[in-house]
Amino acid sequence: MTCLLIDDESDGLDLLALLIQKYCPELQIIGQYDQPEAGIAAIRALRPELVFLDVAMPDINGFEVLEACRDIPFHLIFTTAFNEYAVRAFKYSAIGYLLKPVDQEELQEAVQRAQQLLTIRQHAQQRDILFDVLQPAKPVREKIALSTADGLLFLTISDILYCKAEGNYTRVFSLHQEKPELFTKQLHHIEELLPPDTFYRSHHSYLVNLKHVEQFIRSGNGELKMKDGQRVPVSRSKKEGLLERLSSI
Repeated sequence: MTCLLIDDESDGLDLLALLIQKYCPELQIIGQYDQPEAGIAAIRALRPELVFLDVAMPDINGFEVLEACRDIPFHLIFTTAFNEYAVRAFKYSAIGYLLKPVDQEELQEAVQRAQQLLTIRQHAQQRDILFDVLQPAKPVREKIALSTADGLLFLTISDILYCKAEGNYTRVFSLHQEKPELFTKQLHHIEELLPPDTFYRSHHSYLVNLKHVEQFIRSGNGELKMKDGQRVPVSRSKKEGLLERLSSI
């Protein structure tokens, strides 16, 4: 199990590292930090399975470190010289609360609990993977039917470049069509019909097919150059999520 140590007292860090190496050799220390900011960056970069975290640190305390890493999964053991933080610590699902100087047996017990929880989580993940593999594949929808002023039009989903909201209507731009079609559905209704792993709302008025994005242009909040050469705006609130999605396409 990989672990990471954060404590503003370098002597305390070194002592804890020695105790871990001597009494918990099953742990692999991948970093120890006496600056909380560096610890936060390390948690995000290294993704440890277990973090030993001091509570009372200047500038940024242990609870603020956790808030900054709320989206990163890891097991947590607090190390502190003060016992008044215990109740709050367990609200953050800490599996251990070690008072300094750290007791050898309490350390080993906390690490054992972490290993048991990790094993349970790994088994659950393996079960979920197996379940997904054994599940029959769901049929992939290739076309959607949308209403126009003249009737129904069937669109091939993979041909859709992007959709643009126009009041209570939506204009859909597709490959192999000379001009976009205007449909009598609002954009959010069309969004519900399209696969979320391929289409992304880059702007409150635009829904784009990520597979047809040719370039992200860094101007203002950004723009997307689509396969037809047209540019689609990107809103500030959607920019970060959009770039993450584009990197995985």
